[in-house]
Amino acid sequence: MVMVTMNIKANLRRYIDVDFFLRFFFLLMALYFFNVCYIAVIEKQGMVYSAFLDHNFNYILWIKDSLLYTSNSIVRALGVHSSIYFPDHLRTINGAWVEVAYGCLGINLFCFWVAFVLANKEPFKRKITWCIAGVIGIWFINTWRIAILLIAFNNRWKVNAVLHHETKFNIIAYSLIIFMIYLFIKDGKRRLMQGRVNKVPV
Repeated sequence: MVMVTMNIKANLRRYIDVDFFLRFFFLLMALYFFNVCYIAVIEKQGMVYSAFLDHNFNYILWIKDSLLYTSNSIVRALGVHSSIYFPDHLRTINGAWVEVAYGCLGINLFCFWVAFVLANKEPFKRKITWCIAGVIGIWFINTWRIAILLIAFNNRWKVNAVLHHETKFNIIAYSLIIFMIYLFIKDGKRRLMQGRVNKVPV
């Protein structure tokens, strides 16, 4: 049985980096469940509510407010009068509205990207740089999604005619992540080649 398992691992390593995928999987699960547990801690109705964390380190609220304020600014810049109705609504004077709930924050997408970057064997500084760049990229397209969605509702466009708007966002977001993965790998190869060139004795 042990020999069979070792043979399977050896065959898998010919085609994929098993160690990387294990690191990626466990990091992804750790980030996902950390967020789930943290939400339970900062929810006033939760069994383990912490007022200190809720009032001082509520990053869920920070992300939501940043999306609300930025999307509101985009909508206004595009000529539609909109306002924020706390805690999580963006509305126009015509009565159209968008609710920015937890599922709209893109946190699972953040987790996916951060887990991928951290699972790679790269210098820590480079990992942090790429983590931040990816999170900002996902956050940026999310602000535009919310803004365009509110404008669409305000103008009574058929936003769900072909696909649900959340499905469309996920397609765009994961396409961005795939593109960033491509750039990340390409940049890593470039750095590796530069390192080899620099080590060549003159």
